[in-house]
Amino acid sequence: MRELMDWVGIPVTEQAAVLASPPDEQQLTAAVAELRRDLGTLESRAWPADSGTLPLYAYLTILPEVLAWHAARGVPREVSQATMRQLGSRVRDGELIRPYWFGRHFRGSLYRLGRLQFDRTTRHGEPILDIHIPSGEPLTPEACDSSLTAARPFFARHFPAEDYKRAVCTSWLLDPQLADYLPEDSNILRFQRRFTPETVVSQADDDVTTFVFDQPPGAELPRRTTLERAIADHLANGNHWHHVTGWLPL
Repeated sequence: MRELMDWVGIPVTEQAAVLASPPDEQQLTAAVAELRRDLGTLESRAWPADSGTLPLYAYLTILPEVLAWHAARGVPREVSQATMRQLGSRVRDGELIRPYWFGRHFRGSLYRLGRLQFDRTTRHGEPILDIHIPSGEPLTPEACDSSLTAARPFFARHFPAEDYKRAVCTSWLLDPQLADYLPEDSNILRFQRRFTPETVVSQADDDVTTFVFDQPPGAELPRRTTLERAIADHLANGNHWHHVTGWLPL
């Protein structure tokens, strides 16, 4: 188990807490069976609200099978690890934050290619790549160019039955209100301009505070950067952030 935790990047400081709270063995067996059923599909297991360490143990238990599934399709090991290491970054106090998010990693649909993640999905019967933006590194135009250039050849090589011609992104980073706060040449606004906006999907306040500040909803927000000040001031003034969907050709 420690070797698997190291491989996905779970900090050593968290590993003891994980090992100290193993889930019920019968529940773990059932959860792994469901993950095994979902592998290779576009379906993901729904986790109960209070699952404790069960999702993390289940994901780690089935990880070797998922990696074998990747390898059978020729997915490079370094792409597999870059994809799975997001798991390690979301462990706190021995438990996995938002465990439902990782269903797409472990069903074999999502891959990290450089700066961006791409998730295989369909829309009105058309194969589409759903773009996600993991936290951590600057969202530079050069890094995004590299990821987008790699996407279509990667999926054509490893999933040749599916022809991905378009990508979509649903994110608060596409909220046009950000232009009221950020400089014209900011990486976020340059990322926005790649997409043809389509629709406002939902309110994103909780996601913004979780992913930008790593704080629960309602927490006092710091104002250390231009982006943090923009987000915090906007919310403090009684406004809301929204998830917006946009698309681009590949």
